[in-house]
Amino acid sequence: MSLIEAYGLTKVFRLADKPPGFAGSLRHLIRPRYQEHVAVREVDLRIEAGEAVAYGGPNGAGKSTTVKLLSGIVVPTAGEVRVADACHTGSGAPTRAG
Repeated sequence: MSLIEAYGLTKVFRLADKPPGFAGSLRHLIRPRYQEHVAVREVDLRIEAGEAVAYGGPNGAGKSTTVKLLSGIVVPTAGEVRVADACHTGSGAPTRAG
């Protein structure tokens, strides 16, 4: 049995798209616009107990976000994470795998 499993792990952040300054802030209050930024896209991984792994990539590749998703600090937009039988899904609170 795997200690850590992730299937289709995805995290999308919504960023406000507004012009600078006070007028831009007022326009954003009336008609908000957002851009979506995909930080992690469909990551699948399985780590067995006692296994040593490395997770590398260039700046902005989503390494820190992936670790936050695996640890439960950030909730995934889609996909599923299982850490020691606790299941975190895109729906929110962790549940026990049974």
